[in-house]
Amino acid sequence: MPSTQYLLFSILMLLFLGAVIAFIHYVIRPLRIYWAITEARKMVANRDVSNNWRYRNVFRTLATARNDLEAAELWQKLRDIQEIAENWA
Repeated sequence: MPSTQYLLFSILMLLFLGAVIAFIHYVIRPLRIYWAITEARKMVANRDVSNNWRYRNVFRTLATARNDLEAAELWQKLRDIQEIAENWA
């Protein structure tokens, strides 16, 4: 009998794990990309990448956003701003 309970518990845990992964993929990731796009717009408008932690997070998130032309354009602009800032330093 314990093997049946263990099997049922294992199946439920796998279903729960699948639900968590699906939630992260379909809910959390798009929200993170949306956040990165809004932060990148602010950075590009101000031409300010002084907050290194935020810049790196936004830059990395935009670089991994698939099939999003605005994210690609903002990523390119942030890269250009960073290169200009490095040349001035």
